[in-house]
Amino acid sequence: MSKSRSERAAALESWADSVEPEDLKIADTSDLKAIARLSDQRSQVDADLIDAVRLARGGGRSWSEIGVMLGVSKQAAQRKYGPAVLVS
Repeated sequence: MSKSRSERAAALESWADSVEPEDLKIADTSDLKAIARLSDQRSQVDADLIDAVRLARGGGRSWSEIGVMLGVSKQAAQRKYGPAVLVS
């Protein structure tokens, strides 16, 4: 089972606390921070998209219509979002 990002961050922080200051180097981590920020945004967009598909299905929209809005076939839309829409 893989560790969550928060668990990995905690492990990194613990390691950083054990490093001697004279061994440290300045590093620009803006690129890594951008990846983490975008990953968080994608997670939120994915959750919002599931909610939107759930509302559309609840409103009587077909998988064909939803697929068109997603730019995929009705089968692809149903395969990806069907289980999530049915669970909640």
